[in-house]
Amino acid sequence: MSKNRDSSPNGANSIAATSRWMAAARARESERTDRLFCDPLAAVLAGPEGFGWLRDMEAAAGSDVPGRYPVIRTRFFDDFLLDACQRLGVRQVVLAAAGLDARAFRLQWPARTRLFEIDLPAVLNAKEDTIGKAGARPNCKRLTVAVDLQEATWPEALLACGYRPQRPSVWLIEGLLYYLARPAVHALLEQVRSLTAVDSLLGLDLMNRGLFFSPPAWPMQAALARRGAPGRFGTNTPETLLAAHGFDADVTQPGEDGANFGRWPRPFVPRAMPGLPRSFLVRAARHS
Repeated sequence: MSKNRDSSPNGANSIAATSRWMAAARARESERTDRLFCDPLAAVLAGPEGFGWLRDMEAAAGSDVPGRYPVIRTRFFDDFLLDACQRLGVRQVVLAAAGLDARAFRLQWPARTRLFEIDLPAVLNAKEDTIGKAGARPNCKRLTVAVDLQEATWPEALLACGYRPQRPSVWLIEGLLYYLARPAVHALLEQVRSLTAVDSLLGLDLMNRGLFFSPPAWPMQAALARRGAPGRFGTNTPETLLAAHGFDADVTQPGEDGANFGRWPRPFVPRAMPGLPRSFLVRAARHS
């Protein structure tokens, strides 16, 4: 599901623009001697626009959290996807609204892994051009599905590319649901449920409702809105959201064990304390 297209020269929509910000954060992390991952494509995929986004978001937030959160999220879901493939033997990976994700190129996938990247044609075409100029080669069978996730027929495009819904799969919806209206979030999750076999896995990130009512978060939300990417969706109960679509969810907050990696700058605050803005990293398994 993608937001309204903007008028940028590469035809990318506003979600693609936020993905440049994420790529800039990955590029900065990749320069560290104690880096959590190495993404050689991140800087060229981010471009000047991505580094400008990163600077602006950190300035709006008054901290470097907008650069740290993508790094933690990236490593968290790297581990999730590789565990599904290496330990559990899953060989179908689906990245919904893949944007500028470079996992097909930088992670070491088991043999016979098929990785499907879904996004708008303009987004994927711009990405292919950049990757082609860099001479990068994927470490798996990479298949791109150029389709708008707002169209009801997008599952047909995925099936036409060779995805097999009766086989186990692992999905990732990263950096997307916050920007969607509530009905669109439920529609997307229901479509994923219909395309997955029992015991298939789903990773996603979510924000809570408190984010929209927290004055410290308002400057960053305003900055996103000015750039055409306002936040729309949040939930305080990711477990309930996922259960409604047939998934059992394990929810982790940045800063908790398993989602810190020495990068989260704030003390961890348990979910029992109300009224605070929170982000959730979710690993879920389809049970029905």
